[in-house]
Amino acid sequence: MATQEQLTGALQVVVNLTQCVALKRALAAAEPDPALNFWRVLQGNLLDVAVLEWCKLFGSADEERQQLHWKNIFADEAEFRTGLFAHLGMGQEAWRAYWQQMKAYRDQHVAHLDFNRRDVTHFPELESALSSAVYYYSRAHPGTARARGNALPG
Repeated sequence: MATQEQLTGALQVVVNLTQCVALKRALAAAEPDPALNFWRVLQGNLLDVAVLEWCKLFGSADEERQQLHWKNIFADEAEFRTGLFAHLGMGQEAWRAYWQQMKAYRDQHVAHLDFNRRDVTHFPELESALSSAVYYYSRAHPGTARARGNALPG
């Protein structure tokens, strides 16, 4: 069973992820192809932080180092996984591919520097990250999420 500290931490991570995605969307809508490097760097940093935050919830299930990973929060893994796939509208293979893409981006470009893979050719999309975080939140805080109709942007 998740502790209050874990639930509070998870809420903070979901909020930070949501804010990064919302701000990145707003910047892209205001200027889809910014000429100034400052705005490009800011959008890249928002992507990087969103990926880092998502990986805290869905990356590696190390019980000691990733106490917010969904497998360390929710007792019934099969039920959570089934609900997550239904919420996202994707199957296990699609989820696995998305998970691998997010983890690879984090591992090779954000958390570590892989000298053999310096050029990023594919940036991860954040819609599935946001939607999976909304599902996580709805399960971790069921009364709040249901009362608001899962009103997190997405």
